[in-house]
Amino acid sequence: MAHPTIKWLALIVWLASSALTTSASAKDTLIDLDNARVGGYGGPMFKSGQIQNEQTFEIGASGGATFTTGRHSIALGGGIYSLANELDWDIDERLEMSYGGLILGYTYNPEALAHVDTQLLLGAGGVTMVNLDGANSDGTFLVSELTTQVSVNVTDFMAIGLGASFRQTSDPGIIGLGANDLSSPGFFISFQFGSL
Repeated sequence: MAHPTIKWLALIVWLASSALTTSASAKDTLIDLDNARVGGYGGPMFKSGQIQNEQTFEIGASGGATFTTGRHSIALGGGIYSLANELDWDIDERLEMSYGGLILGYTYNPEALAHVDTQLLLGAGGVTMVNLDGANSDGTFLVSELTTQVSVNVTDFMAIGLGASFRQTSDPGIIGLGANDLSSPGFFISFQFGSL
């Protein structure tokens, strides 16, 4: 016959293991990574904004991996963008700029015909004031850019999106060009290829 202390100890161990098993299986998460559908996307983006009250056009691309469970999808990837038009502030001076970084994103119901994507880019960039006399000024900056778009699934592997963005930068360290000049709202059109 077992000692009563051993019976109590066995009961406590059994209850503790049952509680741990129940709490581990009962946890709800937005994305179930164990059962998530893994996909990927990539494609070009065309943006428009302003720097020192002049219209800018930027071209770039982004891509990454997606993890989808039910109606929720998260993305982890990267993007890079560059100024397509050279801003002519002076006869002898123009601006060139590029930036890129890590992209974190969320999409609700990516299988729906129209759905909303939200992404955050965290990275760095470079800017150059090009003088025709050869005296160029270079600077670097940190950047965070929040984008939100409405995407339409055109086919199983292609979506087109229209959206708005806001870019916030640090000071590039160039006289006459500050963080407020590079930070601006904008709008864009994107093309995404792949599957979420």
